[in-house]
Amino acid sequence: MNKTIKLLVLAAAVLSVLSVPAAALANFGTHGNYAMDTEECAGCHRSHTAPSSITWVDTLDRTRSALLLTDTTTEELFCLTCHDSTGQGAYTNVVEGVYYGTDNGTHDGAMISGAFGRHDTVNGVAGLYDGFGRLVTSSHVTNGSTWGAFGGGTFGSPSTATADANGNVLGSLGKGSTEIRMECGTCHDVHGSSNYRILRDVVYGVTVGGYSGTGPDPTPTPFVISKETGFPVSGFLLHTGYPGYVPNYTVAQYSVAPGNDPLKGMGGWCVGCHTTYMTLASRYDAGDGYGYGTETSPTIRHRHPVNTPLSNFAGPRPLNVAALPVGVPLAHVLTDATGATGGVANQTDTDGDWVDCLACHNAHGSSSVMTGWANVADPANVMEKDTGLGGVPPTNDSALLRLDNRSACEMCHNM
Repeated sequence: MNKTIKLLVLAAAVLSVLSVPAAALANFGTHGNYAMDTEECAGCHRSHTAPSSITWVDTLDRTRSALLLTDTTTEELFCLTCHDSTGQGAYTNVVEGVYYGTDNGTHDGAMISGAFGRHDTVNGVAGLYDGFGRLVTSSHVTNGSTWGAFGGGTFGSPSTATADANGNVLGSLGKGSTEIRMECGTCHDVHGSSNYRILRDVVYGVTVGGYSGTGPDPTPTPFVISKETGFPVSGFLLHTGYPGYVPNYTVAQYSVAPGNDPLKGMGGWCVGCHTTYMTLASRYDAGDGYGYGTETSPTIRHRHPVNTPLSNFAGPRPLNVAALPVGVPLAHVLTDATGATGGVANQTDTDGDWVDCLACHNAHGSSSVMTGWANVADPANVMEKDTGLGGVPPTNDSALLRLDNRSACEMCHNM
């Protein structure tokens, strides 16, 4: 990188930190809620002298310059100017999954999203590692390469599926077209959104939040909300500051969907790509055999219900809510979802809390280990333990699970 540009990037990052009060920094820092006289634009952009080659595509399919103040060639590298271990502008190190600030009484804690992983060698083993010396065993892709969403398309494995370098058959985009180009901006809107953690309001043409009405300050219609202190459960308004909002990056504080709508919430957001994972019924037609490549006739598969309260479980005995470990990331019920600056949520687990995607999975990456029957090469021969690549098909990895093996199941079912 040119030395002058290096200094410019560093200066811009430092400026964004020094010029924003701590309360505002907690509210997404330079991301969103801009005032009409904002100086935040200059932290990333230059109107006439931007050196960056990074582009974006407008609604008319025209390629436009992002006018970014950097000479990096990828969106991921630009985001990591702030969001890695050497970043100058954020407490959230998403590469190593570490939060550097004081959050809920903790310091330098593990982020609830997990880690994407940093290239390193630990005890002679090269690989991707989190900030605690653990091997990252699965993660979402962020480097701009294409990726197939498991559970995408009409049946979860459309005819456009392709194979990766290891021969694993990948599903396709949720709408059944081309594969997804995965980078930070695939999931997050750097300029803000109506949703929790600036999750995009539209993901590859699928509406998962947004704004309605006309005028400069339309009404937010979020899909994903939180029970964090001061969180605006009615969604983030444009041009509005939320100095009372205190995000928690180390302890999960998710909420049920706005209006208790089972088609919204985190599960409703994730199906922007993972289409077939979000239906109220568990049965679905797997189409061409869920992408294993050996089945030729449609097969009925079953999935765990999503966005449903624990009380819906109708097994031989009820789920033992009282026995759940502390910190199980359930989506907690809001007892008052009308406040403009945040609703009141149950602070302890109840049987009315929901199971959603993040109850079992990390959003960014996982350092969980898959062994034994959680690591088999042939799904038709599950007695051959530890024959796989560190996980079960179709991902052959830890599937972004929060805990080792299938501890995520035992958390609730306590068998």
